[in-house]
Amino acid sequence: MIVQRGEERWLCDVGFPLPALLPAREGEVETALGPLSIRRVGRGFQIELPAGVPEGPRRLEIFDAPVSQEQFDLCWRRTFRLDSRFLREVSLRKQLEARVLVFARGEIRVDDRHSRLTVPLPGPRTVRLAELFGIEGALLDRAFERAGDPDSENPGSLRCYLETHVPAEAAFAAIATPEGYRAPMGGVADLEEESVSEEQWRWRLRPPGAAPGSDSSLSETVRRESRDLRLSVARKSGQSESRSLYAALDREGRSYLVREAIFDAPREDLLRNDSLRGRLAGALALDLLAWSRLLGRSGD
Repeated sequence: MIVQRGEERWLCDVGFPLPALLPAREGEVETALGPLSIRRVGRGFQIELPAGVPEGPRRLEIFDAPVSQEQFDLCWRRTFRLDSRFLREVSLRKQLEARVLVFARGEIRVDDRHSRLTVPLPGPRTVRLAELFGIEGALLDRAFERAGDPDSENPGSLRCYLETHVPAEAAFAAIATPEGYRAPMGGVADLEEESVSEEQWRWRLRPPGAAPGSDSSLSETVRRESRDLRLSVARKSGQSESRSLYAALDREGRSYLVREAIFDAPREDLLRNDSLRGRLAGALALDLLAWSRLLGRSGD
């Protein structure tokens, strides 16, 4: 949708996927979710989203060339095909200041500039979704009757991202050995090897400076998944266990470091408590900064 106001034209496709009103001219625009660049191309405008969570498309075109009524009608009818995106499933999106709330395929996502929270939402979901998105429950029920309401297949997680100048393969290689993995832990914990193989190693974690062989109930098993540029981490303390991962991503030629905490139960409390979500994301971000510093030293 393009709206004329005075001498200025505005791109008004807010919510899908643009996070703000944009002037219909070339330039840079700062939004709550990061900067956007607007460039004039043959058929209209190319919008690039260089910041934010590096999942999904980072570039799109908005056409503004005039079309005939026949062309418009043909494109409009195509949106009603049963296999079109908006008729295959129920999707909801709501922007809340500097974060975006999304529902699709049985789970809630919360995205901000540097992190993504994923929370599987147990059924029946109508009442909770009506509360979160401000949508009438009866309308949601009718939508689910038509499109279905499958459960999420993913565990809940909180994932943080940090862009790096180092190619993804090289960034992963820097921590994909026992020696490399140990380096960012310096000053946080002393790691004593219990068993090491080519693709997996297990540590006993102790406070910095503790005597070798002293008792510790904290252990960690790290499994290298080289094909996916990922380290899967299982940390045990007594009878409890937490899972997390490190990963390196390449998205359209840009490299990102990833740190993810995987939950063993739906964390709906993180949907209500944004401060708690921020604290957990901050702890993951510290690991990314340590990894980034390691890459900086290796590049000097």
